[in-house]
Amino acid sequence: MLIDEVKECSKCGICRSVCPVFLIANDEVMSPRGRLSLIEAMLEGVSISDIDTIRSCIKCSRCSVACPVGVKVERIVQSSRNISSEIPDNIKSVFKAALNPSEFKSLLGSSKLAMDIKNEHQLFCSGKAKTLTKNEEQLPLWQLPLLFHGNAYLPELAEKTILDNYPEYISPYIKERKKIALFVGCSVNYANTNIADSLIESLKKLGIGVFIPGGQICCGAPMLLYGDTSTASEMARKNISALRSDEFDAVITLCPACGVTMKSEYSQLLNEDIGNFVSKVCDASEFIYKSTDYMSRSNKPSDVSVTYHDPCYLRIRQKVKKEPREILGKSAHLIEMKDADKCCGLGGTLGIFHPEISTRIAEAKIESIVDSGADIVATGCTGCITFLKDQLRRHGINKEVLHTVQMINI
Repeated sequence: MLIDEVKECSKCGICRSVCPVFLIANDEVMSPRGRLSLIEAMLEGVSISDIDTIRSCIKCSRCSVACPVGVKVERIVQSSRNISSEIPDNIKSVFKAALNPSEFKSLLGSSKLAMDIKNEHQLFCSGKAKTLTKNEEQLPLWQLPLLFHGNAYLPELAEKTILDNYPEYISPYIKERKKIALFVGCSVNYANTNIADSLIESLKKLGIGVFIPGGQICCGAPMLLYGDTSTASEMARKNISALRSDEFDAVITLCPACGVTMKSEYSQLLNEDIGNFVSKVCDASEFIYKSTDYMSRSNKPSDVSVTYHDPCYLRIRQKVKKEPREILGKSAHLIEMKDADKCCGLGGTLGIFHPEISTRIAEAKIESIVDSGADIVATGCTGCITFLKDQLRRHGINKEVLHTVQMINI
């Protein structure tokens, strides 16, 4: 029972010392302990009018790691989202469209839908809609985060998606040693296609065959953040079927949110034993470091310096810390930034629901990047890449931000 899990919390407050959101907001209801108290009240029948504080959780698991009694706060928060959320109709329509990649791509260019969602979101959170500027009214759905952060950086939609641009199976340049199924993810498929291009090229040189199933769709992470378990469950079934994990050595992801969703959420959503599938899912850097001969190849690192930012969902949720650093150190001069493991501020939907907290969290990360003196910032999350590019630009800092796989030198 969910209420029993909530009551395991001893209210000691240790979780507050590691929660990125609470450390900025300094508000008890924005802490893990505070969220659990709200959830407990809700489960006991108390009417909670403002569940936005529950949405402020970025599910990074720092609190669960620190908890002396092992309360899985991120799991409880997710369960509460599933039972407490009334999802606006236009957002539901986007989620349903994501089940069909061609329909979803056309929706990403819709400015009218973006405005409808913006208004619904504001009514949902504050009870009133804000008048939009003329420029805001012309923004397509893909640029929707601009409306919450104001002139934020977002990559352009690609003319051809990864799923449209590649055949389903790509043979390596040399004798095939292994073969993997690549889960592309929405950001890479629709916009950051150069990340997948870099990975595919490197895998071909390493003797890895690459299967890119055309039937794959969104992993379901955005739906879970809103509590839409029905759509997320349908996505889980479609992706497990499309990726055919039994036939491949690994299922590789380029986005930690996708990886966590498939490894940690799918079995809960489906209530089935999918252990073989889960065991195959891994981050691209993890696979390259552990399952190819890249690290044993002789190559001279470039004179370029790089610093690395740890995505929360990669370092904490998937325990991938060493692998990207080893890969980067083989390609360039790696400089460890201060607090590399601290959240960049994006935090899933935190940047949408609480842009003021998101931006303040980012300030410390930008300072660490600048102090490192590195030429390039690397990270393993497309969301972090987009957010860091935006925050660096806002601070007038011209610095390249790349995915770890884009730094591979073969």
